[in-house]
Amino acid sequence: MSERINIHSDFQKIRGIALPSSPFLLGLMNGAMHLAAALKWSKYKRIASQHRVIGLDGHRIPVWLIKPENLAAPSPALVYCHGGAFILKHSPQHIENAIRLALDANCCVLFVDYRLAPQHPFPAGFNDCYAALTWAYQNAEKLGIDKQRIAIGGDSAGGAIAAAAAQKAAHEDGIDLCGQLLIYPVTDSECKSPSSSAFADVPPFKNFSVRWMWEMYLGRALERGVERYAAPLQGNLAGVARAYVETGEYDPLRDEGIAYAKALAANGVAVELNETRGTVHGFDALAPAAKLSQDAIASRVQFLRTIFR
Repeated sequence: MSERINIHSDFQKIRGIALPSSPFLLGLMNGAMHLAAALKWSKYKRIASQHRVIGLDGHRIPVWLIKPENLAAPSPALVYCHGGAFILKHSPQHIENAIRLALDANCCVLFVDYRLAPQHPFPAGFNDCYAALTWAYQNAEKLGIDKQRIAIGGDSAGGAIAAAAAQKAAHEDGIDLCGQLLIYPVTDSECKSPSSSAFADVPPFKNFSVRWMWEMYLGRALERGVERYAAPLQGNLAGVARAYVETGEYDPLRDEGIAYAKALAANGVAVELNETRGTVHGFDALAPAAKLSQDAIASRVQFLRTIFR
């Protein structure tokens, strides 16, 4: 694939880094991110409270419930799964974006602090997020949530978890979600898309390997196959909730995001595809003040407002 890379000027200062491959470095990075996130959550303690959801295996899952002041009950709700290549904690900007969605879309946001690979390979993180979704659904009245207006969403690796959770909700538990918000999502374990190699060295990445990411998530080599609900593009897309899919132009995940949107449409699912231009992976988190970032967030908010009507 030969493609001229013309990153928008707002994102040209973003630096490329290699994801940490050693447990020691990964632990240091996640420790620092945990502290930074804790400080950010404390800023919003008036509208964000932490809960512990008990998963099927007994794990107590930290879930932050963001509830804007004066939000009328029962309110719509978005269960959100953060990105981070399945191995990284959520960043302060993840929190800021979640707060923005809650305030501007007039909804609750349940932000899931799920277990991470490689220490906790699939399905641990997926199960945590799905447990948070079912907890919100089963406790909707107590939480002040309208169970007819619950959506799920996520960015990057979190987009993979959210999309798979939407499939399980539709096909196993009869949870009628009103939508799924998928922001530059991971979807395809085949690792063969042209963008995955063409943009492997485009910031914020350096020598990024989609295959390596999948093997961290699964805890083993890809040759052994992929379990149900790990890779959304290989799942059953029929009958799932309507979707918003957003992609970055120079993102290794671009092609699989577009492929997922097309597969949804082919299965009769209403889908809005927003192919942002001049953008890189995580552009909204890395340059949140940029106009393209603000425009993208506004499009996400508009989708939520539409499905929550």
